[in-house]
Amino acid sequence: MSHEEGAHAASKDGAGDGLSDHPQAVYMPPPTLDKALADLPRVEVDAGAPKRVGYLVNYSFHIWYQILIEIIRRRAAQYGATVIVRDAQLSVERQIEQARELLTKVDALILTPAATEGLESIVKMGADHNIPVVVEANPVEGMKTLVAICDYDAGYALGQWVGQHIQSASERPPKVLDMGLPTLRPCLLRSEGFMNGLQSIQPDAAFVARLNGEGSKIIAKRVSAPVFAAQEVDVIFAMDDETGQGALEAYLDAGRDPARVTLAAFGLAGNNEKDLLTSGGPLKVGAAMFPEYVAVRCVDGVMQLHRGDSVSRRDVIPAIPITADLLPKYYPKISGVWTPDLQAVAALPAAVSCTRE
Repeated sequence: MSHEEGAHAASKDGAGDGLSDHPQAVYMPPPTLDKALADLPRVEVDAGAPKRVGYLVNYSFHIWYQILIEIIRRRAAQYGATVIVRDAQLSVERQIEQARELLTKVDALILTPAATEGLESIVKMGADHNIPVVVEANPVEGMKTLVAICDYDAGYALGQWVGQHIQSASERPPKVLDMGLPTLRPCLLRSEGFMNGLQSIQPDAAFVARLNGEGSKIIAKRVSAPVFAAQEVDVIFAMDDETGQGALEAYLDAGRDPARVTLAAFGLAGNNEKDLLTSGGPLKVGAAMFPEYVAVRCVDGVMQLHRGDSVSRRDVIPAIPITADLLPKYYPKISGVWTPDLQAVAALPAAVSCTRE
């Protein structure tokens, strides 16, 4: 399948198909991206290495997954492989059906589960077909390897940063709005870790509301508006960039003072997020998750499984609080474009195991 056919399949089966609550993000790869990828060593493979890789994504409309799709394709091409993408739109049933279809067409599979539970059959189907399966983001029982950050630990570190650097304008314990996605356990762990980290510095900090932004800027803006209309919020915590931006828009639309709120979000995935971080506005810090490196590790993991290598059950990706001052170390601007320094990311220390899974 060509790049264009893969893109068509992702659009046809995906959430970026005109649904008003989920407009598809657009990722513009930096001009030197291929060089950055080539600078990372590849797994040595033989002629029998996978040539067709399937990617089952949970919701492709999001900037994080637009980046993963693009980098997975480019990294696979470095191994002489093509990629077929299918989007579950957060439906377990749809993702299982897509797996059945793809497993007749591919010789390796990358899976981002559409939910915390119910996708175990895909791992089993892969094993039955003798097809290596790499899981991304959310663990699945029976998997051989998972490429993911330590969500709780990254949330804790982000919360500690906020606790150390941010005080409420009213000199009272900070009130925090949690923009989450409760159907996915990693997102729950991020929220839990964030509040525990914040309370380790400011013990009386508390959530004033915990909302489901569904990974959508539009939905996050809609559901958070009543909160800002009714009360003050000092910190907007978001499990991803887009819901954080949606909540921030609702905050500003409510006539609230942007100087009195701090946005702390997971991701720092797209160019817009990096621009916001360096603009001096409410986005003071982000838990950088390095999607480009995640995608590389997914493809490399497929090749390692094909070789029969012993792999870690959890291939831990580093995730650290990043401020405007630190951002250029990992995403320098090259010819005016934010460009990942994947060697700098790869050099970051990563945990052997996570505090909570």
